[in-house]
Amino acid sequence: MLFNFKYYFLISLNMKIIINSVADIRKEPKFESERISQLVYGEKVEILKKLDDYILIKSEDGVEGYVKSTNIDDGDERFYKLNDRYRNKFGVFSFGSYFSEEDVKNFKIPEKFLSFLDKKFDYVKLSKRFIGTPYLWGGTSDFGFDCSGFVQRLFKFSNNIIIPRNSADQMNFTKNIDGFSNAKKGDLIFFKGHVAVYLGNFKIIHANGHYSSVRITDLSDGSDYSKYLLSIMLKIGRILE
Repeated sequence: MLFNFKYYFLISLNMKIIINSVADIRKEPKFESERISQLVYGEKVEILKKLDDYILIKSEDGVEGYVKSTNIDDGDERFYKLNDRYRNKFGVFSFGSYFSEEDVKNFKIPEKFLSFLDKKFDYVKLSKRFIGTPYLWGGTSDFGFDCSGFVQRLFKFSNNIIIPRNSADQMNFTKNIDGFSNAKKGDLIFFKGHVAVYLGNFKIIHANGHYSSVRITDLSDGSDYSKYLLSIMLKIGRILE
């Protein structure tokens, strides 16, 4: 049976889910190791190897790394996604978390915070909600994003599309667009080691280390930063649904 992301998560014997708000994926099985990505509550992982305190996992986007064993357990099918950060006495759940029917009941999550998995959103409009969110290397949640984690989370939540984790692979995943005159809102602008979402009129939104946050940058404003970005620009790409 093929897994259909649009409607539910299929949990099998070697599949588990993330049971904490955010779980770091580490390059090596120790806290001091580099954070290479993150997973939010309810995301599915494949168990590759169990160690004492860490588990080697493979996430849906193909990333392999080590997650603390306390972040992983069995879970029911996911039917809902969280359309905004939600806080209550049970904890703080990041935007984009995934919930089962039992979760919704146990955590007492109001209906206004939930959407069915197959509901689509305008990711360009949605992206602006995160202006000011801190930049975090390896981050994929609204507690902190890196550039490709921001883009990936937007696509996964808004269009139910799982795109590659890093910007180089995301670039190869897209159709080439010839110049800004042919670019549309929602296209991806790729730079050396960086990616942003195009907003039109030479404006981009991106999680970036320059401002240590998600910001809008006008590539036509003549600033040193914009000139630098244009000097390392590689491609305008479009993800075809």
